[in-house]
Amino acid sequence: MKIQNITINKYKAFQRSEILAIGSKNVFIYGENGSGKSSVYYALKDFFQSSVENINMANLRNLYLTDGLTDCAIEVEFDNNTTNSLSDSGRDTNIPSIIDANRLKSFVTYKHLLGVHNVKLDNELNIFDLVIKGVLKHYKSQTVTGGVELGKLWSDLLAESKIPYGSGKYYHATKKRKAVEVKAVAFNNALDRLFFTGGSDYLGPVVNKILNTLIPGLEINFLRHRINVDQKGELSKPKIALLISSNGTSLDTHYPHFSLNEAKLSAIAISIFLGAIVRQSSFSQDIKILFLDDILIGLDNEHRLKLIKLLKEPEFQDFQIFITTYDRHWYEVAKVQLTDWKFLEFYKGSSGPEINDNVKSDIEKAVVYKNSYDYPAAANALRKVLEKTLKEKLPETYTLSEEVKGLLKPPKLDTLINRLKEYYKELELEIPNSIIDGLKTYKTVLLNPMSHDDVESPIYKNDIEAAFKLVDDLQKIDLPTREVVIEKNKVFTIDLPAISYTAEIITANNIYKINNDGAVTFSSPDFTFISWSRQGVNNAKMTGNPPQEYSKAEWLNVLSKGPYKIDKILVSLNISFTNVGLPNIPLDDLKNAMTCDGKTLTQWLV
Repeated sequence: MKIQNITINKYKAFQRSEILAIGSKNVFIYGENGSGKSSVYYALKDFFQSSVENINMANLRNLYLTDGLTDCAIEVEFDNNTTNSLSDSGRDTNIPSIIDANRLKSFVTYKHLLGVHNVKLDNELNIFDLVIKGVLKHYKSQTVTGGVELGKLWSDLLAESKIPYGSGKYYHATKKRKAVEVKAVAFNNALDRLFFTGGSDYLGPVVNKILNTLIPGLEINFLRHRINVDQKGELSKPKIALLISSNGTSLDTHYPHFSLNEAKLSAIAISIFLGAIVRQSSFSQDIKILFLDDILIGLDNEHRLKLIKLLKEPEFQDFQIFITTYDRHWYEVAKVQLTDWKFLEFYKGSSGPEINDNVKSDIEKAVVYKNSYDYPAAANALRKVLEKTLKEKLPETYTLSEEVKGLLKPPKLDTLINRLKEYYKELELEIPNSIIDGLKTYKTVLLNPMSHDDVESPIYKNDIEAAFKLVDDLQKIDLPTREVVIEKNKVFTIDLPAISYTAEIITANNIYKINNDGAVTFSSPDFTFISWSRQGVNNAKMTGNPPQEYSKAEWLNVLSKGPYKIDKILVSLNISFTNVGLPNIPLDDLKNAMTCDGKTLTQWLV
């Protein structure tokens, strides 16, 4: 069984209900300290721990909430369509599958690793407390511990040894000693099986397999010290020592700080934890959770990559793994290495964690960044939204890639803004003031967010909020649409019998039918002249009777000044009408005198 969704309501850092859509995947969480990522760690940890003990949720409710409600809750939905919850009002987690998963004690935080790091202050690597009171506290096996948790064996033994003799339960020291020895035998037998080299339950092989992946050549063995009982029934100092060798050479364990750096100590600690968890994994057949909270602190990038490689090994394939980190660079590296994981980003918000995931849209991400006061990130997200919006609204020909240093690259915001202006200009329309003014005002903020003098200033916040409005306005507006009614290079003829004038012209551009919020217009047609004649004279001048033909140079000059708009053509033709004493013709008459494919220009433009 894998976790599908986690709902956390008003627990620790969370001030409202948040759903983490996991989708049965492994999860990698990035967040700065205080962003709430560790609250997810403790939420799941408490959820599973509640299967064996009562968790006081009232004490874990977000401390900033003063509404008097009792709705602190953690709900986990599994992929078998079952949902279990822990809340102020009760729990339904005390079922076998969750109880067994809790026995793995597979929630590891950096603080746990300090149990190994702190031995640098001692003369030897004694990991008794780390193992018996920590990672193996709930280890339980019929063959190893007689069906009792290892931590319970130790706590019972310790409690028995502290009972005074001379009165009460033990009048004589001998009787106490015998009772303590019985419990010591059970505990020592468990230690023998787990930490005695060569035993079938010995942890060494699985721990060293993991360690060899992280630090090749480094090997550890456990030197267990049996608990002895003296004549008074008191115990000797408990000890599980580490014997460490590197490439076959024994290290001086009396002075570990000389031979073990932080990376090696972290690797040893991680290997002990993971080895014990793997060894116990068979005890939980249904649910296997492994949560590593910021344990990467002591590892450099090389060893972090090795840890990623380790988690891909068969031993961990049945686990649903959660990893948290505050290292943004490492988070980005992990996104490349772990292609099928769920990635979440946590940010400090005014009302608890603001969460980004890889299914949120850019506008949703921008809201998260704004609420967490990361205005440069919000500006970057808004820039992407504007780019996408302009690409969706502009015709495809206006969104083609641009050439940058010989390479074709998708157009950026500045280019798209210029193309928006060109589109309106080509359609001979004015851009709405609300759009163009907003684009001019916030272009710098969106194109280069870090150019702002103070990225945390109220002024910057106002700019970002205004940029949100700009995005909203642009998304709501419908750009004018255009439809080609006459294609470029269409041949028209002009026939004006009153002045004995004929001509062949071609369209110099596409002519569009434009719909601007219901108002229909047509783009101005431009024409290039092929030939013309007046009173039978080819390429005739517009004045003179009889007309004179342009010289070749003059004719070429006339052509070079094209293409001509229809208004300019009308002015030239009316010179000829005036020249022969006829009244000027209106534009509509000229359009009716221009034909193509059996239709006048007037008929085309309907």
